[in-house]
Amino acid sequence: MIKKMGIILLNYLNYEDTIECLNSLKAQTVKNISIVIVDNGSNNSSVRKIKKEIGNSDNIFLIQSDKNLGFARGNNLGINFLKNKLYIDNILLCNNDLVFSDSTFLDKLQRQSIAADVGAVGTSIIGKLFKNQNPAFWDFSKKSIISEIQSLEPQEPSFKQKVKNELLKSSFFFSLKNFKIKYQENLLIKKNEKDNLLTSCESKQILSKKNLLHGSAILLTSNYFRVFPYLYPKTFLYGEEMVLKILFEKAKLKMLFIP
Repeated sequence: MIKKMGIILLNYLNYEDTIECLNSLKAQTVKNISIVIVDNGSNNSSVRKIKKEIGNSDNIFLIQSDKNLGFARGNNLGINFLKNKLYIDNILLCNNDLVFSDSTFLDKLQRQSIAADVGAVGTSIIGKLFKNQNPAFWDFSKKSIISEIQSLEPQEPSFKQKVKNELLKSSFFFSLKNFKIKYQENLLIKKNEKDNLLTSCESKQILSKKNLLHGSAILLTSNYFRVFPYLYPKTFLYGEEMVLKILFEKAKLKMLFIP
């Protein structure tokens, strides 16, 4: 059982999502978990809006960075605060566009038995179309890595791509896209209601070498922090999950998925 746990939300400009996520955390049955919001150098009204939302709460904290440090170093500010100020070393990292729809989520997570070699825990992450994003498959072949790097490099679009981009901006396309999404959502909602997919995705499992936990919601345990003080700081926005997987393999730590 996890006796003491903290949560980090990383905000950059999009305070609306952060506040929505925070409100879903406030609605949790567990009320004594410390929440740290790290504002990653937003140059809009994020800090003012978030401060207003926090109010006089004694378990929600706001840390401000002077500039956008990226995912890893931004989260490291929160990790440092939780570990060294509040003495918490089981830390749930959350993207700010998450909503915790199950009010007992944190209670269930805290009740899990964590073995001494488990460095991270992940749960089901259900997207808008009700597809579970966790765990993720990791193809770490040389060909896949090269392809991934090339996909991140900016390229001049072809004439065909330019025409397609213009069409994608049109109001007709958005109407068509919204209709398609609504239609798919209705079909999937009916299927999920019938099959109860959201509560019986997969069994609890230690991940294999070819699987990893999605970084949008991942609990780093005290076992992780006994080996590594923070997240690897030299990424900015992409690749954090792959780096974690490599570090886990080297340290002989395991990733646990709990649906």
